[in-house]
Amino acid sequence: MILKVFSTKREIREFVKSQNDSFLPKLITIGEFLDKCIIVKNASLIDGDFKKIYLYKALENIDIEKLGLKKDFLNFFKNAEFIISFFNEIYLEKRSIEDIELADTYLEYEEHLSVLKEIYYEYKKLLKENSLYDKTVLEEYEINRNFFENIDKTEIYLSGYLPKTDLEIIKNIPVPVEMVFRVTPYNRNLIQKMFGEFKLGEYRFDIHQNIVLDYKPLPDMADVEVEHFSSRIAQTSYIFASIEEMVAKGVKPEKIAVILPDETYSRYLKLLDTKNNLNFAMGESFTHSQIYIMLEAVYNYTVQKDEVSYLKAKEKIEEFEKLNTFDEILQFVLKHATLKERKLLDEEIYKISKLDALKHYSKEEILHFLLERFKNLTFDDVKGGKVTVMGVLESRGMKFDGVIIADFNDEFVPNVGDKDFFLNSAIRKKAKLPTRKDKEALQKNYYYNILLNAKFAKISYVKNEEKEPSRFLYELGLDFGENRDEYYSQAVYKTSKPEFYEYKGAFELPETITPTKLKTLLECPMKYYFSYVLNIKNDEDKDYFGSRLHNALQIVLKTQPGSAEEYFSRIMSELLKNCSKREYFEIKSEWEDKIKKFAYIDFEELTKPAQCEIQLPSGKYKNFIIQARADRVIGNKIYDYKTSKKQDYLKDLTQAEVYKYLMPESEIYYWDIYNVKLIKVDPDIKSLEKKLDSISGEIKRSEEKDMCKFCDYRFACLHFES
Repeated sequence: MILKVFSTKREIREFVKSQNDSFLPKLITIGEFLDKCIIVKNASLIDGDFKKIYLYKALENIDIEKLGLKKDFLNFFKNAEFIISFFNEIYLEKRSIEDIELADTYLEYEEHLSVLKEIYYEYKKLLKENSLYDKTVLEEYEINRNFFENIDKTEIYLSGYLPKTDLEIIKNIPVPVEMVFRVTPYNRNLIQKMFGEFKLGEYRFDIHQNIVLDYKPLPDMADVEVEHFSSRIAQTSYIFASIEEMVAKGVKPEKIAVILPDETYSRYLKLLDTKNNLNFAMGESFTHSQIYIMLEAVYNYTVQKDEVSYLKAKEKIEEFEKLNTFDEILQFVLKHATLKERKLLDEEIYKISKLDALKHYSKEEILHFLLERFKNLTFDDVKGGKVTVMGVLESRGMKFDGVIIADFNDEFVPNVGDKDFFLNSAIRKKAKLPTRKDKEALQKNYYYNILLNAKFAKISYVKNEEKEPSRFLYELGLDFGENRDEYYSQAVYKTSKPEFYEYKGAFELPETITPTKLKTLLECPMKYYFSYVLNIKNDEDKDYFGSRLHNALQIVLKTQPGSAEEYFSRIMSELLKNCSKREYFEIKSEWEDKIKKFAYIDFEELTKPAQCEIQLPSGKYKNFIIQARADRVIGNKIYDYKTSKKQDYLKDLTQAEVYKYLMPESEIYYWDIYNVKLIKVDPDIKSLEKKLDSISGEIKRSEEKDMCKFCDYRFACLHFES
């Protein structure tokens, strides 16, 4: 029997479909194959999430705050993946932490590596004591010859990169092994690391005899149409229109794929796929399920006493508070799951029930473990249409006649992730670990193969002040296309309901005016109508750092710091509290120096107790009640924090004018944190009165302005009819 090894389960399904009911060989994915190839005597493979439990035990006497990680269970569990991925990578490339220490010539990571080494050896010791093994600390293994008992030959269809440990396992397999792979301009160096020097082309290669069994030149890349759009919603119009165009050219819908470099973009397509023409290979995240939302609300209330969560799940929270044992918590989950949810959860709950170590943790910690475990679950192929929507990794080995690649932007293509914060590329190269350049090359190779396999290909990206096309377009020899907003503006609109929004008359102006409401009314009454009258809000937090800084300063200034250094230290401590590893490094790298300068300058301003997030006394102008909250008030000085890189706030002083109107004797300051400048402004109350006199509730679409390009309501506004 022949054993065929593929990159993904989807690739296996496509192979089965192509066989026309003929006798099938044995089929398996590369991950499952490598697990089955080896056995470790007197030890069992540790469960994936259980690794984090043992890692947490391992650091009992280790100072992990040197890695920027908190030692409490909940915070560590959230960020443990960074340590696991580091251990995994050095194991797969047959390196050790000692090798990396030798490569760290300038001792840039001496402290990090010292802590990681302590964790590694303690973790390894704990696993051995419990008759468990984890590939990341594996020293001895045997090839599982029983697995190959009825196998005559193994064929591995390779789409990616095999690290040294995996190659070593494959080379020791007791049956002939043929590798089927392509060599392109983007993976040539990686192929050389694995098998030696090869020219561009398609190969069948006998890995035991080290000989080429078959060779073909690479196919030509499809003709590619490239277009760009000012927003994602306009790009969505293009995707639906492009599918229609390909079908009109004779391409079967089941041979069309939409490739998403950023899989979260699928929510736009799901929302607008009213005819259910798409199926989503990445599935639907379990985090959107009713049971997950309920468990998250229970957790947020139990740990943070979040009132909104209490309102969401009052009865379930009260029920959870009465639970006492680990088994009762698991039964609580299953009891409240729907039939669809239970199909996913039954097996997971069974596995989790065997993790005896969890029984010693608190209810809150167990619930956190469950949420972390469940967030990786997905419901399979959502909607079941004929056109496939998939991520880049899922597309490996697949062949489609028509492909549409969306979001071809610098931030997504190539997207190698940020799982490793412990080493830089220079040390990685010296230690013979994959560098960022290697990982980018592999991603580029995936895209290149998508285009080689297609007959028709389209690429789209978003271009505006914040987003740029991927430089990979240039490497592919493609142009940057044209803006096609207007041409495709109706494509999605035709499929949505109702066919148009109709607004009649005008809305009533609010009795209470705040700076934000006034600014919106002055900019665009339509925007005000959508946001405040129809109450259509954007859930995305566009300035997570600004919100975090406001909260940090409010907490720190409740008690006056004794020195500038203490002020700085406490601000940073609050900013970094409970943040993800990614946020931690972003704040440290982009903001720490700025916050330090700010703290030393601002400390001199703290001559009196500060009142933060304070409601100013209300005022009145004609029929309007004017209200405002100030970020900070010290004596007669009002401070407003700004974290934007640009100083656009100086062009419009509406906010400062409102402050001055409510507190005429005050001095108004803008604290520009990004540029570390304290700017005193001199607002004109008369200007505010003119603005208040000018606003109206008339609903009409004004001429498009620059700000319209980034407005959350742009799509609805385009189809406004009065």
